[in-house]
Amino acid sequence: MNWIDYSLAVLISLPILATFVLGAFLAKSGKQAMGKPTIQPVLFYTGKFLLFGVWALFAVIALFPEYRNIVPLLIQEQTPDFQKLLAAVLLVPANLIIVPAYLSMGLITNIGLPTGKHELRTNGIYRISRNPMYASFIFLNTATFLFLPSILLLVIMLYGMVVHHFIILGEEKFLEKEFGDEYRKYKAKVARYF
Repeated sequence: MNWIDYSLAVLISLPILATFVLGAFLAKSGKQAMGKPTIQPVLFYTGKFLLFGVWALFAVIALFPEYRNIVPLLIQEQTPDFQKLLAAVLLVPANLIIVPAYLSMGLITNIGLPTGKHELRTNGIYRISRNPMYASFIFLNTATFLFLPSILLLVIMLYGMVVHHFIILGEEKFLEKEFGDEYRKYKAKVARYF
């Protein structure tokens, strides 16, 4: 492994680690992380967990490159260093977006719609994007495809992104109902993704 491989391993591990830390923090505080799905539950959960699985595979292959060939339908025998470097570069904004989004949401983070007390977040990273976690997925998925250019992984990532877009549309309806004009003003000022 060279410095690019180590960089990839660290950079893809950060959002995964942040997800586990947030989950542990929520569990320790007694908060329920699972909310109500905004779309059909099978689509909702498969979209979420398949994307996470793809990123976890990226982390494993970055740490153990000898297992790269177990990834089905790769279109390249090896990933050139310039492609790996570009993937590493894309993981930087992914981390700069997703980690502050987790920190900003903190204990009110849910997978799905909140089932208890909640508030509209418009500060921090949420001044730039209404959906920074989902916006970071664009960078994560592009970096993943550059590192592991597999047709199967591409299909899974595209599926996940389409599912997440519909999740967002459901969340927007919920937020507009819950927060009315406050959300509509926020929505008019801040882009859905970027």
